[in-house]
Amino acid sequence: MWKGVIIGESLENKRLLSSVDIVGTKKSFLEGEKNKGIFHLYKILVGDSEKLSFVAAASKAIKQGFYIHICHGGRMVVIFKDKIFEFSEQDNEKIEAAKMYGTSIGILKVQMDFEYLLHNPYG
Repeated sequence: MWKGVIIGESLENKRLLSSVDIVGTKKSFLEGEKNKGIFHLYKILVGDSEKLSFVAAASKAIKQGFYIHICHGGRMVVIFKDKIFEFSEQDNEKIEAAKMYGTSIGILKVQMDFEYLLHNPYG
């Protein structure tokens, strides 16, 4: 099973949440952005057979300036609006490319600790 997090407020279309198993929720501030208020973080599970359809739907449902991640077996998929990165922890160039893209659309670098999230998908 792929594990990850969806920020409720990051979705243009909340129907995406009904396509996953939600195994927990948490209210939290985003790192470095307490001024934006509290966000709802949904801990999710996505089956292997649903991965491709979930990734495609997520890249359409998410707002610009956010990302969704899912991890499984040392691999990670980072989903931005209409842009997807998939890598393992050895893929330093792809990890950096995902971080550079995130930064270019306004995400703080402190919010993209992909190396940590690869092994701790729920943060």
